[in-house]
Amino acid sequence: MATETTREKNLVQRFDDWLGQETTPKRALATYAVLALYFGFLLVPVAWLVLSTLVSSDTLYSSTLVPSLTELSLANYAFVLGLGEFQGYFVNSLIVAVGTTALTLVSGTLAGYALSRFEFPGRKPMLLSFLSTQMLPRVLILIPFFLVMLDLELVDSLLGLVAAHTVLALPFTTWLLKGYFDDIPRSLDEAAKMDGCSQVDILVRIIAPLSLPGFAVAGFYSFIISWNDFLMVSILSQTAGTRTLPFGLQLFQSANQVNWGLTLTAAVITMIPVIVLFALVQKWLVEGLASGGMKGA
Repeated sequence: MATETTREKNLVQRFDDWLGQETTPKRALATYAVLALYFGFLLVPVAWLVLSTLVSSDTLYSSTLVPSLTELSLANYAFVLGLGEFQGYFVNSLIVAVGTTALTLVSGTLAGYALSRFEFPGRKPMLLSFLSTQMLPRVLILIPFFLVMLDLELVDSLLGLVAAHTVLALPFTTWLLKGYFDDIPRSLDEAAKMDGCSQVDILVRIIAPLSLPGFAVAGFYSFIISWNDFLMVSILSQTAGTRTLPFGLQLFQSANQVNWGLTLTAAVITMIPVIVLFALVQKWLVEGLASGGMKGA
């Protein structure tokens, strides 16, 4: 046992020494080669998904693994994008996701600022309650939540979907933004107060500009929660006028058959706004996730 322990320590020490060495072209090439193989393997399902949308149903169900260039076409995309129902679902998803993101950021910013800068009775239990709500399966709240929305006459409305998705995203967003606000020195608040700034001025002119990475992470999280949600939409949406893209994927399914070519095409189209948004806020996302805005109470 002692020999094995010594051997493990030697391996750890050698690994630490290897990491501490100066980077050379060979080391960099080997590192990036391993990373490329790893992430390339992870991207194989995504590549197959996209490739499946560019072939006909006959080719998709055949034994051919890699189709020829002559078999590729955009017919599936033209058909899906030409459907009026799918276009309506896309617009609904965009309205609900943007509305949810905006409402969540405004509410989470105000709540996070209050929890970060003020002391009041019940502050810590409130913070813990935000996290405790994330531990409950959403299916447990479906019936009571539906009854509440029914009493508020928000069932089968885009406003109801925005409210529902905000409820899902707000606890984590508030906790996240509160952590970023905690990292900003309170001395800046005191200096601003001496210059005559109100609490709103401090939040808008000082806290918000310094918390842009946190807003990027919180906004991206809220958008994803709303864009990908199917469960809440399935109970709150009663007609085609309020359905969103995750629900719209059922357009290409019947009781006895699933048109996988069109279904996969619709799934790829659903992915595109998320990928574009990630590309736009990637810089702030990386900075936000690395800056440690997850401090406790």
